[in-house]
Amino acid sequence: MLQIIKKDGREGYEEIFESLSLTDNPAASVSEAKDGDKVDGYGIYEITPEEIKIYSFSYGDDLVLGDGIIRSVLFLAALKGIEKAEFLNGSDELPKRLKLIRDGNVLEPISDIFGGCEDCKNK
Repeated sequence: MLQIIKKDGREGYEEIFESLSLTDNPAASVSEAKDGDKVDGYGIYEITPEEIKIYSFSYGDDLVLGDGIIRSVLFLAALKGIEKAEFLNGSDELPKRLKLIRDGNVLEPISDIFGGCEDCKNK
């Protein structure tokens, strides 16, 4: 069963953190999409009091997986009351493909993407 889980530590991602210049950033984290022991994708991000900074995603060509990873990471920020997401280092390709952002690299407010279908059955 596929699960998207915040990873404790950075084991296995050291080169990616180095390439993103995040080695010395203790707040940068990883969430992994795992099916059993197999990692199918990940998101690298940092949650600050003002925003979530998203640095990188890996999801293959599976947009459904990518959507799950991005929403999971954004949900972590929303749970803390954070309403701004900034996609850095070219990580805005996925949210643009999913139509979460249009122009630029900022999604605000984050909560809009979680409540958008409440009345879909009535439309």
